[in-house]
Amino acid sequence: MSGTVAPSWLLRAARAGQVGSVILFATNIVSRGQAVALTNALQRAARAGGNPKLLIAVDQEGGEVKRIPSGPPTLSPPQMAATNKVSVAGSQGRATGQFLKRWGINMDLAPVSDVPTFGGAFIWQQGRAFSFNAAKTANFATAFAQGLQSAGVAATGKHFPGLGSAPTDTDFRLQELHPTAVQRAAALKPYERMIPRGLDAVLVALAGFPAYDRSGAPAALSRPIIQGVLRDKLHFRGVTLTDALGAPTGHSQRTAGVLAAIAGADILLYTNSAPGELNALKGALRSHKLSAANADGAYRRIIALKSKLGLA
Repeated sequence: MSGTVAPSWLLRAARAGQVGSVILFATNIVSRGQAVALTNALQRAARAGGNPKLLIAVDQEGGEVKRIPSGPPTLSPPQMAATNKVSVAGSQGRATGQFLKRWGINMDLAPVSDVPTFGGAFIWQQGRAFSFNAAKTANFATAFAQGLQSAGVAATGKHFPGLGSAPTDTDFRLQELHPTAVQRAAALKPYERMIPRGLDAVLVALAGFPAYDRSGAPAALSRPIIQGVLRDKLHFRGVTLTDALGAPTGHSQRTAGVLAAIAGADILLYTNSAPGELNALKGALRSHKLSAANADGAYRRIIALKSKLGLA
């Protein structure tokens, strides 16, 4: 959404059960009072239609990416790791969760769990990755996620299966990445640690990984990656969501959403929302391109998360 007040079309969609989650960016937030009024209006609309409350998310990673600059985390991921105290990441995550709840926000698209493979990796250049060391990243990301979740805010590991070898932000350019087998194994270590400890959600990247999917399809649109690697190999049973589908994927945002749903993504992140996304998904269901089992499974996982957060 744009602006600092919920637009009427979004309130109507929430009331009609056509939207289940909303992401807020810095331009949507100017003060706590305004943010609480905004989130309350969105939740009232959902409940007025007899729907579960909404997941309301922000990117509150620490460092360069904090949609509410005045709030925690007070340290960036590299600064947390530099303390060599995993408890610091846990306390930063807990403080962040407590803060976000007071603002009406119940989901953080953090921690960044990428393991950079070289100094020029965009995720390291932006100060968003914990460490070049996979074990250290796993420990600190897990602690931050558990801190968030202890405060009743959903944590999201990202960007699966790892953007540590990407030289450019995938928000701006579609890339095909070729990490080595050793680098791929390192990139999965944070998820191998977080998932058995109850990680709520995983955000799937928009880069292609031919080592996992020969087609080179962006990970968020790839069934071999979402189902094969994340679900089957790592046994993740939580909520999957795409990175922003308005970024370059080789497809229109509407088509990308359908392909992501077919691949097994539960939440489809449309950051340049335009009419037609939901109708495209309904059409894919009617034509059996998207199976009812896929759609039902996604719904059950989302409702399970909402129930955990007291929203359903």
